Amino acid sequence: MVNVSVVVASSKLAGCLADSLSQPVSLETLEQHARESELALPLIRTEEWRKFSDGVRSAFKSQDYVIIKGMPAVADGRLLLLVAQTVGAEFRTYRGTQIVKRFTMSPWTTELSHTTKEGEFHTDLNTEIIPPAITGMQCLDPDPGAPKYGLSRVARLKKLMTFLKQSADDQTLKFLTERTVTMLNDHSSSSWSGHVVEGDTIRYHPETLRAAMRRQGRVETEVNICIERIATAAFAVSDSFVLDRGDILLLSNYRTLHYRGECSVQFKQFPTQFDSRSVFVLHMSSERES
Repeated sequence: MVNVSVVVASSKLAGCLADSLSQPVSLETLEQHARESELALPLIRTEEWRKFSDGVRSAFKSQDYVIIKGMPAVADGRLLLLVAQTVGAEFRTYRGTQIVKRFTMSPWTTELSHTTKEGEFHTDLNTEIIPPAITGMQCLDPDPGAPKYGLSRVARLKKLMTFLKQSADDQTLKFLTERTVTMLNDHSSSSWSGHVVEGDTIRYHPETLRAAMRRQGRVETEVNICIERIATAAFAVSDSFVLDRGDILLLSNYRTLHYRGECSVQFKQFPTQFDSRSVFVLHMSSERES
């Protein structure tokens, strides 16, 4: 992972985190504390945590994302709640009060967040009026077929735009910065219209663009061509990596696109019992000020 932004937590810190979060307090209680203010533990007042947090913020600031290795995998995602606060502020909720989601890949679903099929470069919750600023993810169970399967990538907007400019791809650049497009969530009534790229911010998902075209009863060749060219550029400016057990990925949902490759399963009893990639995901409304 030569060109991937990585911070490795010390074994001492990882042990302290595991101990601090092993208390018999429910995830729901921790989420309530996180919603009301912040998730605060005695550990975050230590010098060890300060050094770790400074390293995470520095890597995030320079690359718009960071992978944190050496972390324990806590079964309900509570560790992600704590570590995400190093770069983000104000947790986003779903279903009213929940913060942490768990996504387990399945060969029997077409849901984009759960399917084993290859995903596409995108930003999260891109049809909302104000999408979240930070996406946080922690691996609980790595893909059983890794490193061939379950690969991830993060493409920075800055590098993506530079690649398109150097390629003299004026059509795609104009699509991103000048054309007003509509994105539609097929599973809700939410939609958004505007420019994909505004300044140093991007909101983008090929499927929400396609959903809007389907709703309007048309297929636009130009849009599909631009989607293909954006994918080509994003692959060119990103490196693949595998999230191992406990690894945490924090990324800017405004200045990066992220991608997950095809996943695999290992059947224990066909067709319902199998091992597959499983991750915790959360979102935060804003970036923490330095």
